[in-house]
Amino acid sequence: MTENNSTTNEETAAPLSPEQLKYDHAGLIPAVIQDDRTGAVLMVAYMNRESLRRTLESGRACFWSRSRSQYWLKGESSGNFMSVRQIRADCDADTLLVKVIPEGDGVACHTGRYSCFYRPLREGEGAGGERPDVD
Repeated sequence: MTENNSTTNEETAAPLSPEQLKYDHAGLIPAVIQDDRTGAVLMVAYMNRESLRRTLESGRACFWSRSRSQYWLKGESSGNFMSVRQIRADCDADTLLVKVIPEGDGVACHTGRYSCFYRPLREGEGAGGERPDVD
């Protein structure tokens, strides 16, 4: 293993500026939201340059709602804010990992659950009914 190949995600790399991120044709970038304490993936949302700026300035997660075409500060109506601890870009700079500390009741999902990822897939229900390939 070379020195540049690490088995941890704590590698040191030059920080990116928001201008260096690769946004899609609509000006959005997916953001995977992870609980900084537990490592659980809480939700996936989208950010644009302005919602990322608002997040960086306030320290609370702000997103762009594709369905409502407006900004939303996570927790604004529920009280379940997300205090941002760290933001990392992936190797292609086209996806963000946002590590947060959930506030309020500590739930991320609009259903009242801790994580939006609570629904398991059943075997044999892939596209066309065949079993999906899982590594």
